[in-house]
Amino acid sequence: METLKVLFLAANWRVSLVRAFQDAKAQCETPFQLIAVDSDALAPALQVADRSHSLPLFSDSICLELLLTICRTQAIDAIIPLTNKAIDFLNTHREELSGGNRRLFIQESSTIEICHDKWNLWKFMELEGFNSPKTFLLTESDPPDIFPLIAKERNGEGGKNQSIIEDQRDLDHCMDKYPHHIYQELIQGREFSVDLFADIKGIPQLVVPRERLSVRGGEVMMSRIDMNESIIDSVEALSRRLALTGPCTLQGILNENGTFLFTDLNLRFGSGSVHTIAAGGNIPLMIYQEMAGQSFFEPSIQNQSIMTRYPESIFHHS
Repeated sequence: METLKVLFLAANWRVSLVRAFQDAKAQCETPFQLIAVDSDALAPALQVADRSHSLPLFSDSICLELLLTICRTQAIDAIIPLTNKAIDFLNTHREELSGGNRRLFIQESSTIEICHDKWNLWKFMELEGFNSPKTFLLTESDPPDIFPLIAKERNGEGGKNQSIIEDQRDLDHCMDKYPHHIYQELIQGREFSVDLFADIKGIPQLVVPRERLSVRGGEVMMSRIDMNESIIDSVEALSRRLALTGPCTLQGILNENGTFLFTDLNLRFGSGSVHTIAAGGNIPLMIYQEMAGQSFFEPSIQNQSIMTRYPESIFHHS
């Protein structure tokens, strides 16, 4: 039986996710091999894949050529990007890297343009009638007229350079320091990440909301699964409208009135998606089954499951 090969682009520290893909092999009839690639030769995730390679930065002109060489010589069947920059790189070189029926786990270019720009995403939400906190971009909208706000990088990920804006003085300071930030109404409520897997036809097959109980540096450290039907319905509706495929993680706030407001949309695995996988939403297995042309398993999610996380070390002794 032919072995199918999956390459993780920008694997870096996503050890638990790659391990989840390793564990899922035992439940699939088709053999799979996992190849991890990163610009850091000491990236921890490289140690838990079946094979690994280091690449130059995406900005390096030779990066594409080297990645194509890996894809050709190792007969890569699919590429799964694990950062926004990796998604953008695959999108830029979609034609070259998708040769030979290789599947790229990325969305259509128009969807990436919407979701990788928080201002574009908010305009899309407003136009399509999806709930989202009021958002401001100083070069294209009136100045904020409400407080508190949360300031975010327009194209950022992982909560980098975010700050809470309590009043006009905070806003003036942030505008001077980060003139290209967006400013979003700070909604009081419960913060959720929602793991989604939609098949290649754009049909949602799995939606699992996770309440973010503790966050450090933009990464969830403790979460609790809550299979809230209104959140699931909202995510399914947005997924179908954008024709999302593959794994995605959407974020939002469930306010005091029970309304779910979308705040972000990651077109990739979120850092806490391993919680959903461990609780029965085995997205790696679903990816394997889809690639092998098999039927999806029926997931059974352990509702109210709690995840706590901790740092783990990998050592390189000479």
